[in-house]
Amino acid sequence: MVVVFATVLHATDAAVSGQVVDTSGAAIQGARVELLCEAHSQAAITDASGDFTFAQPGATNCSLAVAAPGFAAQTAPAQSGAKITLKPLSAQESITVTATRTSLANSDLPVTAEDMTQTRLQTEPALTTDDKLRQIPGFSLYRRSGSETANPTTQGVSLRGLGASGASRSLVLWDGVPLNDPFGGWVYWGRVPQASIDQIDVVEGGVSDLYGSTALGGVINVRTDRALQTAFEGESSYGNLNTPFGSFIGSLAKGGWGATFSGEAFSTDGYIPVPENLRGPVDTYANSDHQAGNLLLEHEGKSVHVFLDGNLYGESRQNGTLLQVNQATIRQLRFGTDWNSDRAGSFQFLVFGGTENLHQTFSSTNAPRTVETLTVDQRVPVTQYGGAAVWSKVLGHHMVTAGFDEMNVTGETEELHYTAGKPSFYLVAGGRQQTAGFFGEDIWQVTTRWLVTGSLRFDSWINEDASSLTTPVVGNVSYTPFPNQSQTAVSPRVGITRVLNSRLSLYGSGYRSFRAPTLNELYRSFRVGNVVTNANQNLTAEHFTGGEFGARVQANGRVQLRATMYGGSLTNPVENVTLTSTPNLITRQRQNVGSIRIIGVELGGQAQITPAISFQAAYQFTDATVSSNPSNPALVGNMEPLVPRNAMTFAATYTNPRVLTFSVQGRSASTEYDDNQNTLPLDPYFNLGVYASRNIVRGLEVFGASENLLNSAYTVARSPVASVASPRTYRAGVRIKLGEIRGK
Repeated sequence: MVVVFATVLHATDAAVSGQVVDTSGAAIQGARVELLCEAHSQAAITDASGDFTFAQPGATNCSLAVAAPGFAAQTAPAQSGAKITLKPLSAQESITVTATRTSLANSDLPVTAEDMTQTRLQTEPALTTDDKLRQIPGFSLYRRSGSETANPTTQGVSLRGLGASGASRSLVLWDGVPLNDPFGGWVYWGRVPQASIDQIDVVEGGVSDLYGSTALGGVINVRTDRALQTAFEGESSYGNLNTPFGSFIGSLAKGGWGATFSGEAFSTDGYIPVPENLRGPVDTYANSDHQAGNLLLEHEGKSVHVFLDGNLYGESRQNGTLLQVNQATIRQLRFGTDWNSDRAGSFQFLVFGGTENLHQTFSSTNAPRTVETLTVDQRVPVTQYGGAAVWSKVLGHHMVTAGFDEMNVTGETEELHYTAGKPSFYLVAGGRQQTAGFFGEDIWQVTTRWLVTGSLRFDSWINEDASSLTTPVVGNVSYTPFPNQSQTAVSPRVGITRVLNSRLSLYGSGYRSFRAPTLNELYRSFRVGNVVTNANQNLTAEHFTGGEFGARVQANGRVQLRATMYGGSLTNPVENVTLTSTPNLITRQRQNVGSIRIIGVELGGQAQITPAISFQAAYQFTDATVSSNPSNPALVGNMEPLVPRNAMTFAATYTNPRVLTFSVQGRSASTEYDDNQNTLPLDPYFNLGVYASRNIVRGLEVFGASENLLNSAYTVARSPVASVASPRTYRAGVRIKLGEIRGK
């Protein structure tokens, strides 16, 4: 369902009513009609006769936005007696224009999906994109710490309790191009300038049927703005911990040609993550800074859209001790085209590629944290290129999609190891990974009340040219070639949506998804504090077989509720398995181990209490436990690391741009564990934030925000020394808006 917003200048002091029909003149029951005014909005659902009514809105500059399952959205003047005709959904209107995939973030499809609009993102108290996404209970990173100060290799994404181990078990896209690191699977969130983000779609549940590897637990698509007209938007703020931030997007458009440039700069002195009672002389501030820039050139013709863009990203961090640092530099180019034909359908083509360099150091500390010793100086050069081609077309009541994609990643870890503070040997390990997949999908609008979807994907990948070369300071060189390894995966998905009446719809789906191990898991070891995790070149893919059943409720146009039950089994999961444990060193290795059973429930809803006051809340219960572990049966019944059983979020917002926009938001989670043996607990936490803004003049807004308002020192990681969350932060800033980037 695509809702198109447009402002039509009409006074609406009288009641606004009308009827929604299809092209044959038949009434459409269950269509959603939104009355959009400058200061507020209302919503209604059409009855069995297709009728709707808004009683005396008492506002001006209003319009109607109408959407219904299987039909293209429509806008109309806000006036009484309107008859609004909806046309059957076309292929192009049901595609998110990312040059890659059909959109799953569609409220009619049998999936659990949520979107975060730019307005919602801007009113989040958190500063970084990943911390904003934490308002979705199913979203979490490898640890509770965020990208503002944590090591980037801990930014693996998990949805719905599948857990992550640095490598994400969910795919993150930037306008359809993978944002997951090609070598390690983690995410550099700062690569996408926040001012350029139009919307973020979050789809939970396995969707490897369309996206292949890494979409094991879901997909997050970050959608950015295009140059529809000449305009500029920017945001700048400053906060405690010496935290300046700036992000902007500017566009030029004329005669079908457009150029969009966006950028971002961020810096913070950070904080000392080790609790004060455990600190020693080696502990220092976890600080970071990053800079990002993106240039998009495009041409929009009558039936063809062509684009070329390039982005640069650089960051540097100090990870909480004197000797631990890391830096990353990323360069990427992307070229694509969309061609639409009424007869042939829609075609999308995309190619992309780039390079990356990661440098970081690891160290060990003694128990009183008085002495820190360098253990590894590591550099990871990576080259990536890939492409995709997708075709889609409406055939009667079916929208059929087929496509192909492929990716090639070459990377290695170059490590200088130290013993007792002195160089001992040099290690180079890595290889090349090639993946390719074919997929097909059919969305069948059986009737206005029944929607059936089916999709199937076949993937194959090979790890080749892999080896390990060890050159000691004293002794013989050791070279070990690793045999080529290839695997295949078949990923099906089926789903049904049933609209019972204008207020209630039910949906269900079943699927199988997978994730291939990354080059990082196969060949690169790492150290966090006194925990060493070794690579394993023999890893195989992990698979998830699951399903969900849910209900959506629309109550009087002001209240929306949803409930979903889900479950499944993750087999051969890649886990960080503890091999040995001493007071000074914990040694782990990545291994495929048994299976994990996942059962859960999601509840959520939002209410427009008055035109200015809204409330939303969500809760997720997830029981993710080890169901089998042949190598260590004692672990059966343990909780999956870094997955809490209970997570909850809420937000209450007052919106009156002429006076004040104010929001109070909170999130909490129950106990989770930082290890597979469940011996390193992370206690329950609650984080409260507030946001306030006011328009000064047209195009100028001032705002302020505070995160962790209660200054809770909750634990975010154990290595095994505890690390705590960032203390209370606050910031103030301005937003400037000259013109409309989005052309609304």
